[in-house]
Amino acid sequence: MNCKKEATSKFLFSARIRRGRSLLTAIILFFVYSTSFGQSNPYSGKFIRVDDYIDSLMKEWKVPGLALAIVYKDQLIYGRGYGYRDLEKKLPVETTTLFPIASNTKLITSTVATMLQEEGKLNIDIPVKKYHPALNFYSDELNAKITLRDLLSHRTGLPGYNSIWINAPYSRDELVSKIAFMKPTLGFRDGYIYNNMMYVTAGSVLEKITAKKWEDLVREKIFTPLGMNASCFTIEEMKKYGNYSLAYFEDDSTKQLKLKQFVALPDALGPAGTIKSTVEDMSRWMIVQLNSGKIAGQQVVPANAINQTLLPNSIADREGRWPELSNGLYGLGRIIQTYKGLKITNHTGSIDGYYSNLTFVPEKELAVFIVYNAVEAGSLRTIINLPVIDRLLDLSPTPWISRYKTDYLRDKARNKQLEDSVKATQVKNTKPSHDLQAYAGSYIHPAYGEIKIQIRNNQLVFILRSQQSLLYHFHYDQFITKEDKTDTPNFRLSFLVNSSGKIDRIATQPYGDAMAEFVKKL
Repeated sequence: MNCKKEATSKFLFSARIRRGRSLLTAIILFFVYSTSFGQSNPYSGKFIRVDDYIDSLMKEWKVPGLALAIVYKDQLIYGRGYGYRDLEKKLPVETTTLFPIASNTKLITSTVATMLQEEGKLNIDIPVKKYHPALNFYSDELNAKITLRDLLSHRTGLPGYNSIWINAPYSRDELVSKIAFMKPTLGFRDGYIYNNMMYVTAGSVLEKITAKKWEDLVREKIFTPLGMNASCFTIEEMKKYGNYSLAYFEDDSTKQLKLKQFVALPDALGPAGTIKSTVEDMSRWMIVQLNSGKIAGQQVVPANAINQTLLPNSIADREGRWPELSNGLYGLGRIIQTYKGLKITNHTGSIDGYYSNLTFVPEKELAVFIVYNAVEAGSLRTIINLPVIDRLLDLSPTPWISRYKTDYLRDKARNKQLEDSVKATQVKNTKPSHDLQAYAGSYIHPAYGEIKIQIRNNQLVFILRSQQSLLYHFHYDQFITKEDKTDTPNFRLSFLVNSSGKIDRIATQPYGDAMAEFVKKL
């Protein structure tokens, strides 16, 4: 078990440093950093500036809790928790606090794959059907050509189909069986479409090759040799560990932070994003990446396994929105680009109100990891590490946070306008075409599964997986949910009739995917 309880952080600097601290305190802390790690570094005097940035960010964006790790060469030179992992109980974030790292799991999955290649157990450029004959994609071409490199670099041409896995009860094998229904929207290797389901599929291939669970492979090849003793995979493990962060969202009506309840992430999604870790554990992963697979003088990951993840395979960002950042190229589980003339690699994570960013600056032997727990600040995950890098390397400042605040407020206004425009289409004084009983039943989609419609207290109830929401008549045969004051997703359902006039289908966009029809079971 990798989620065994650890002692209180051994790093004396993990306690929060308050604003207005004296110069004497700063000098004392510098001494602690130096003696704790046995290595001087050029950044110690700049940590106050990093703290000021994070304090300001958390205040402006109402971020309850955040954790930071900065690695230089082969040492964690600064690790710290800010704010609270539990607002109600006022429990602080520590360097030993577990957070879901979400899609920062992908680099770990990719590295396991390239390690197996180094061991001669697979070739990431051979079609995966050779290793997993039961896999079936949408077309014969995909069956004949898709490789692990394609799966791990998002170049299959398949759209995300995230609703297959969101809040899903399926096993990993059941999830993977649904890729046969995923229809391409691009030609094979014609472009980049980020796809969690392809990482689940890649993990399934690794399981077939090794006859081991993906979780066991990660423990064997990454967690155990690196000493990532707190890191784990499931919510149950995280809760058993005890020192873990909750996530929060802001109630639009009250502007108060509320505990996030809706859980999108199933354990079966593992290879795409289920790892939970601490900044202390993540610092070990960062050290290995910066040092060609070595930690504490030991070669724990082959250098070439890491190099394979750094080879560009697809263009992740063709437009290049900001002048400071070049177009992003996707390797395996990471993006490669330049920032103000420096080569960087990075990846973000986002799930259930938890957000993270892992950034490496190889030329400077520097890495930064940040993870936090606020939905409204989610968009910051793409650039949250850049102001830290600016401060550490004395680069010209860029107003990243104000840029993204402008974006956030604009997008929020647009969403409100969209909601208002939808409400404006409502035709008043209409009624459903059938009695409520005619709408009740089970509706099936081959990829997304089953929607149940029940009647309770003379009102329709929508059930999809663990979500249960009351349905309200919108107009004609359209019904909507009203979950605006919760973190549960809203749905709009159109009930359709057959040639006999009977209700036989539901058209909806499951969890934001493209419009899909669910057919009523007879």
